[in-house]
Amino acid sequence: MNNKFKYEIWNLPSYINELEEKSESLTEKILEKVTGGIMNRKFVASALASLSFFVETTNFTFPTVNAATTTSISKSEIKNQNINFEITKEQAIEDINYVLNIIKDKHVSAVEKVPDEVTNQAKAEIENLKDRVSVIEEWRIISRILVKLKDAHTKVLSPKFLNKRLPFDTEYKDGKFICTSGEFRGYTVTAINDISVQELYKIFKNHFSHEIEEWTEHSFFEAPSDFIPEWKLALCGIDTSKPIKVSFEAGTEIKEHYFDISKIKTPNASSENWISYEIDEKNSIGIFKLNRCVINDEYSRTILLKFFKEISDKKIKNIAVDLRKNPGGYTPSIAIFVVMLKHLSMLKFMNTKLRNGEILLKDDGNVSMDEIEKTRVELLGENYDKNILFDGNVFLLTSHQTFSAAMCFAEIFQDNHLGTVVGEVPGNSCKFFGGVVPSKFETPNSKLIFKTTRQRHYRIDSTKDPDRLVPDVQVSAKDALNKVYELIKSES
Repeated sequence: MNNKFKYEIWNLPSYINELEEKSESLTEKILEKVTGGIMNRKFVASALASLSFFVETTNFTFPTVNAATTTSISKSEIKNQNINFEITKEQAIEDINYVLNIIKDKHVSAVEKVPDEVTNQAKAEIENLKDRVSVIEEWRIISRILVKLKDAHTKVLSPKFLNKRLPFDTEYKDGKFICTSGEFRGYTVTAINDISVQELYKIFKNHFSHEIEEWTEHSFFEAPSDFIPEWKLALCGIDTSKPIKVSFEAGTEIKEHYFDISKIKTPNASSENWISYEIDEKNSIGIFKLNRCVINDEYSRTILLKFFKEISDKKIKNIAVDLRKNPGGYTPSIAIFVVMLKHLSMLKFMNTKLRNGEILLKDDGNVSMDEIEKTRVELLGENYDKNILFDGNVFLLTSHQTFSAAMCFAEIFQDNHLGTVVGEVPGNSCKFFGGVVPSKFETPNSKLIFKTTRQRHYRIDSTKDPDRLVPDVQVSAKDALNKVYELIKSES
């Protein structure tokens, strides 16, 4: 068993928030940088990339507002939005209709019509609108509507002014939130504004886009500093403009204290590289840490090839791909990794439906050996040394934070019998939505930004659970690597 490599649950990297605020698509120009030439289109398409040659043909128009004429908002008002910013009921209806219109025109599940669960929720929300609606209230309303899509990637982003937090840290341990700093260090947080932690979680789940509960559990419980940011409290309905009452408990002692939201640094920020590896020659294992799925020169031509060359030179028999801190990115990064395995015949990626206007394009996910070999040549050169291809055991380490493309990574290895998944169920479904539309949508009045998707992916092996990727060896995320060492030792 190895004690050198430690796993700690940490916050989603800051780049995730940055990506949510800008639109990116995987273009051929990016692919040229990766391989020195255009990768085989069929292979990359089967890897579920949001490629530029899948051109959108639909144009959306603003819907008719089912209410009285709205009152315009000045640019200065929009620029200076704050926690007290309000719009009229009619403007809120216009915003809700705008969101529904985008879903109708873009979302993969709304080719024929917007799902009834979504429209029914929207009708209920409109019926309950007050004459004046705060931007936070509208954010919560639209979040409740989008949750009905059961699409973890379609969501409305929190207002930018919700950027503070409670002035103490917590960790989730043995089913409790433990305060780890300040006056109440060591106490358990039991309630906020007299709402129990478990009740807050139920509220959070009704406002946070997800496909399976492992993702909401991770986002609420397992990312400790994510429990106390202002945006999360506001999403749960806590008024952060006033002092917040927090209830603490230690044994039989119960204490309450009011805190102001503070703009202080979020804890547990990691300076760890997004990609790295280590070789343990003694135990014949290479640990390849990938904290995001990116496709660029650093990944494909520098770190990845260096790793496999060193594995080959040192005759390493085992590889562990550490995806425990990986919340996703570009799926072609999986394709580039998998072609480095020696014994491949035919690969199968996820069955995919991609919306293109009013039609669905389908891909069965099958990739032939010819296509695999073409990609190897583009990556390694025509006369590449075949000894660099790996011929040993592969383990995939997962946690509830393993999400989106990172979940695909583990699924491709498990369902093609290329590797053993060790750890926890990843955070999204195997029949998940993806392919975020490369546009930033903004509600006309509240100026809330939201994203939606145009792809639906289905499990490679239809005989397995379509919703959850259950690891071959289930252990807690923090114990996954040590478990791999145990497995290696037992087979030696």
